[in-house]
Amino acid sequence: MTTSRANESFFYTACVNNCGGGSCVLKVHVGDGAVVNVEADDRYNPGVGREDAVLSEEDLLKGRVQSRPCPKAFVFHKACYSADRVIYPLKRAPGSRRGEGKFVKISWEEALGTIAEKMKEARAKYGPYSITTARSPGPLLLRLYQLWGAGIEPWGYSSYDATSMMAHLMAGDSFTSLGERGSSSAADMMANSRLIVVWGLDPAVTVVGGPSHQLAWWIKLCRERGKQVVIIDPRYTASAEVLADQWIPIKPGTDLAMFLGMAHVLLKEDLWDKVFVSKYVEAAGFEKWKNYVLGQDDGVEKSPEWAEGICAVPAGTVRALARLVATTRPAWLWYAYAINRRSHGEQTIKAFAALQAMLGYWGAPGGGPPFFLARRSGIPARVSSGPAGAYQVPKGYRGHNWDQAILLLDKVRNGELSAADYVRMVGWKSGPSVLKDFHPRVLLWSALTMYDCNYLVTTADSVNDGIRALEKMDFIASLAAMITPTAKYADIILPTFQRPFEKRDIAKSDRRGWASVSFMPGLVESPGEVKPDVWIHVKLAEKLGIDPGQYFRYYTTDENWDADWERYLKDCYQEVVSYYRKRNIDVPAWAEFTSGKFINCDELDEPYNAGYAGEIKAGAAFKTESGRIEIYSRYVADADNRGKGEHLDSLGRPYYHLPGDWGDMLPMPVYRPPVRGMDDPLVKEYPLMLLTPHSRYRIHSWLWDGPWLKDHVYQHRVWISPADAGARGIKDGDLVAVYNDRGKVVMPAYVTSRILPGVAVLHHGGKYLPDESGVDRGATPATLLGGDFQSCVTPAKATTVVQIEKFGGER
Repeated sequence: MTTSRANESFFYTACVNNCGGGSCVLKVHVGDGAVVNVEADDRYNPGVGREDAVLSEEDLLKGRVQSRPCPKAFVFHKACYSADRVIYPLKRAPGSRRGEGKFVKISWEEALGTIAEKMKEARAKYGPYSITTARSPGPLLLRLYQLWGAGIEPWGYSSYDATSMMAHLMAGDSFTSLGERGSSSAADMMANSRLIVVWGLDPAVTVVGGPSHQLAWWIKLCRERGKQVVIIDPRYTASAEVLADQWIPIKPGTDLAMFLGMAHVLLKEDLWDKVFVSKYVEAAGFEKWKNYVLGQDDGVEKSPEWAEGICAVPAGTVRALARLVATTRPAWLWYAYAINRRSHGEQTIKAFAALQAMLGYWGAPGGGPPFFLARRSGIPARVSSGPAGAYQVPKGYRGHNWDQAILLLDKVRNGELSAADYVRMVGWKSGPSVLKDFHPRVLLWSALTMYDCNYLVTTADSVNDGIRALEKMDFIASLAAMITPTAKYADIILPTFQRPFEKRDIAKSDRRGWASVSFMPGLVESPGEVKPDVWIHVKLAEKLGIDPGQYFRYYTTDENWDADWERYLKDCYQEVVSYYRKRNIDVPAWAEFTSGKFINCDELDEPYNAGYAGEIKAGAAFKTESGRIEIYSRYVADADNRGKGEHLDSLGRPYYHLPGDWGDMLPMPVYRPPVRGMDDPLVKEYPLMLLTPHSRYRIHSWLWDGPWLKDHVYQHRVWISPADAGARGIKDGDLVAVYNDRGKVVMPAYVTSRILPGVAVLHHGGKYLPDESGVDRGATPATLLGGDFQSCVTPAKATTVVQIEKFGGER
């Protein structure tokens, strides 16, 4: 704590939102018990605008720079005091319908008691698999299920699931070894690369890749040092305009074809790293893929000319780029998760990683990551809450497909749909006995942050299907910080804290490019009767007959909660201390740490992480069946492995992101037109491919209603090219209908030359606001998504096809 203006003090805390960054530092001013202002980090180089002008190269590589937050962080505190903030336990008002948003205040005793009774009733009547969870699994509910002996959870998280699956299949990196598949950083890029090439990434918006997370700033430094920058994207983004030496527009969904065309050039012109491939890549699988690229199997060479016909990038450009990345070594190559968030997206990742292997860039300083951009991992910051329960919680459906898991179940039971098709369509991972006894009746949303409690808008397969699935539930309970379109469908809402300012906790960031451990001091008291998420689960466990001390071993009494939580945090921090003590490194003591002294992990370790050091440098085997990088997956090729439920690799570890039946996924990267893409027959009715990138001013749907980042800052409009707008008689600002077979939204148009003809852009998030006819006036793209029931469910699909017409109704 430091004193600032009269009646104010300022503190440092960490922003822990799900933005792709992680633990940016906030300088927070508190006065009269409330957050009054948020400033950027100034713990390094205070008062300096161009830090690179005053820092040495070593300082930059060691991350001695400010961890500056994005624009959203500066208005975060405004949302804490929003009228939509949930500050008391609520239940749906008697006589009201789900979705109306009519609630009445109740006590914690009534709220927790009601939830526990509904859970007990469902288990007694419908069995242990009647208690479900939407979106992604959470450790708090998982522990509750384990100890209580009932519940089923989803698998999968979000944007990077397809990447995780391919990292395991290709390199043996299991889900529990995230740090093993993370490599490179902005420091690595600046220190070692000679060329930067990125696909589908707008680094000025996507806040990843520090130190200090601001990848765009680091790319700017690289360009100022003479490194050429190439950006491949269907959009002419601000990053393409400001940072790139060359912008290459590409037909969305066809990056794989471009990778194949580049691989063809490497093979034909003898530009590939034969030594690396022979030493680290499984030979038979590489030969199969090589034959495919050269057309020896199907008679079609995947040449740049072939690629041009698919991705619309001129053959000469594909050929020149392949030569450039092979000769300007090392070239820092990476892609945004966006290019895999569509059907067959997993193969795009695999082709990119295969291309990186052909170039010998796996584990090479300055070569960029084959999978995850991550500074390093392995620094512990949590201790166990206690022994796990005996109940093995089955993983059923893909989290994004919860709605389909509910809606399609009746078709299985009445014979309209086979169990095998159901397993494929929802990503079912448990065995047939669990499916037989799967009777979903209760839905629990254990949302831990403001953005988590809006499943319908952020992660549902589609809004309309999501609502139909919600209506089939007997009971819905949700933890929520805000009244969102999703929370309006709950029967009970439990208010939880807002993390950066109200929760006392430890923030660890070591996956995104700037490795740090910081303290979140809990700057202000939560309003009303808001409670910590762990306390809520402890008390719900008690209502279910579980000893609260068994659920959370630090718990003694409600009165001692703050002291109990402090003991837990202190033990968590001791894990960090022990980690560094083994390396003969001193870190701040607990009192210093909680007073604001943080750990800059980049200062305490090597300046950059090229990744795969054990395999590439030390010669250890990859944790695959062959001990090498596997471009061709024999496990996927074996049809007998389909439908088994949970799959195990050659070391007996679960393939966490591999569904029970992986649909039409092939064992090696082969180009096929994406379902609901620009070459889908559906384009006859819906001729525009819709992209749904994140906005600079929103985190999913969070901050949507705040006036501070709206109007003159951000206007929610659908992007359409002048050619497509002119053909439809649409002018800039006109109200238009965007629709397909999944739903319909109405919103203003933004006519812009920044996107290719045939492409539309509707930014992720929005707010679901249906009118009387079901048209979404809040214009969330989730209203239009879904409908792909044939390709692998692991990629969290975020593209589709639509039609846009001038809207003749009322605004």
